[in-house]
Amino acid sequence: MRKLKKIAAVLSATMMLFVAGCGKVDPAEKPTRAGRSNQPNATTEEVVNKEAEEAFKQFEDDYFKYVMGESFLNYHYSIKDGSKFGIDRPEASWGETDWSEEGVEKDQKEAREWYDKLTAIDREGLNSVDQVSYDVYKEEMELDFDQVEYRFYTGDFSPMRGIQSDFASYFTDYPFYEKQDVEDYVSLLEQSGDYIQELLKFEAYRADLGFAMSDANIDDVVEQCQTFVKDGDKHFLITLFDKEIDKLDFLTDDEKAQYKERNKKAIIEVVIPAFNNIEKTLPTLKGKSKNQGGLAGYDKGKECYALIMKSRTGSSKSPDEALELLYARLDELMMEMAEAYKEDPDGYQYYISNYDNLLSEADNMKSKEVIDKLMDVAMKDYPELPTIPYNVDYLDETLETIMENTLAYYRSPALDTPDNNIIRVNGGHKDGQWATLAHEGCPGHMFQNAYYMSTNPSNLRAVNGFVGYMEGWAKYVEYQVYDVYDYPNTESDATVAKLSRIESELGMLIMGIFDIEVNYNNWSVEDAKKFMSSHGYAESAAESIINTVAGDPAAYQSYVLGYYEMKSLRDKAEEELGSKFDPVEFNRVILETGPCQFDILGKQVDKYIEKNK
Repeated sequence: MRKLKKIAAVLSATMMLFVAGCGKVDPAEKPTRAGRSNQPNATTEEVVNKEAEEAFKQFEDDYFKYVMGESFLNYHYSIKDGSKFGIDRPEASWGETDWSEEGVEKDQKEAREWYDKLTAIDREGLNSVDQVSYDVYKEEMELDFDQVEYRFYTGDFSPMRGIQSDFASYFTDYPFYEKQDVEDYVSLLEQSGDYIQELLKFEAYRADLGFAMSDANIDDVVEQCQTFVKDGDKHFLITLFDKEIDKLDFLTDDEKAQYKERNKKAIIEVVIPAFNNIEKTLPTLKGKSKNQGGLAGYDKGKECYALIMKSRTGSSKSPDEALELLYARLDELMMEMAEAYKEDPDGYQYYISNYDNLLSEADNMKSKEVIDKLMDVAMKDYPELPTIPYNVDYLDETLETIMENTLAYYRSPALDTPDNNIIRVNGGHKDGQWATLAHEGCPGHMFQNAYYMSTNPSNLRAVNGFVGYMEGWAKYVEYQVYDVYDYPNTESDATVAKLSRIESELGMLIMGIFDIEVNYNNWSVEDAKKFMSSHGYAESAAESIINTVAGDPAAYQSYVLGYYEMKSLRDKAEEELGSKFDPVEFNRVILETGPCQFDILGKQVDKYIEKNK
């Protein structure tokens, strides 16, 4: 949730996309970073500069407090009790919406001051764990400086990541710890109309500069808004709030009634009119964009896309290098599919004949049963971790439609409530639960973050999400769980697992290719149709996919390139270590390093390889 991104906000912005981070950490120790020297990546033989270490510790603590203070939503989802961290509770607010040159200069001056504080520290005097963190912060800050020039190229109403698509998720899992949380929740709703109006002003300003949304994306957003408001005074944010308020034992009956009335009034008189305002205003911007396709249609759009891709993925690859990798992998997958048919024609035929119900047993299980089964059968290649407490539930039926592109999501606990892991499942799309819940639960997001938090990272690293790393990990483990599924009525489990993985990977890969070709190489609809027909796909899907990737540039790349970066590290380790390769120890390196950019992660893997040759 942002307008002009501050450097500090960048480090925690991804939390609001998926709010990652969990673990078995003692909440009494976490705020003071007790036990940092016990992190597995550090070595007791390291010679450190005590002054540098203290300065870096102070920087992390100060910057963490700054980050939490700058965003109320990040604070609330990250921290239950700010007093444990020495942080005053920020006022409930949606944040700044100042896009003026003066506002940008102020933000940049503030960001540069933090950067200067970091770079004034002697990196070589830090222990190996803190050197990794230092590099993570420095590289992310420098990337954000580079992106400021392109602040008008993207807006706040994109179909996948815009305010209208994310709005419900900010409130459906909002934790109520005390009365002030309820007050702040309602206050945010009451302020949302003014906030959305400011975002619409920014969208009009972008349009005047020639950066308006495409007509197709505007139509998509309008449809989302119509779906959101259709139930009127029976809106799901009213019914859900009422249910949650009834559970709170720290409110009197009179207080519950008053808050219910305020919430209902805010939804009917503020939120719904705000969404109607989006629906009415955006169509007036149709035809104003200089470009109805991807970013490449703008002057310097290719450069803008390259930076967005780097930010979304954490990969140092250029779009050209990434595209070369994707096309090469596409050819490999075609060959793997042909080899599967040649080696096991019966298994191949079984896969084709049973395609729609290969994973039906898991699809018919309760989601908790699937997660528990994965914890039992899919964890042999990963380091051990104590049982992770979690809660899994289904989205409200109205949200199933509003969040129709979301199969499930994981939301982490606050730093000082480490057992409150949440997984939400879209009950309208239970097909594919085996892979989906491996991705969100174990050994995916929930396990990855639980493991990292068990190393007791600094508070700043704990909220420092990198979507490319996190989605890359989740895809990496997702594709492995096909191998541990017991497919019914066949002895060709290995072939069926391989083909299931190929089919899923191909769908992801195609989106990655489209994303770069459209936003970096300016593909037309005709270009896309030629590609689709030459690879056996329906040409009719081409225009829809173009609109999708143009609406949210590089959104898919966190999954696509994130996965291939993670896979390449595994391939490299296996190739160089041969029989000495141990998947448990490799995965331990990935998990203990934690969310970061892939060039930094690659250096840690190189150390692991060198140590084990």
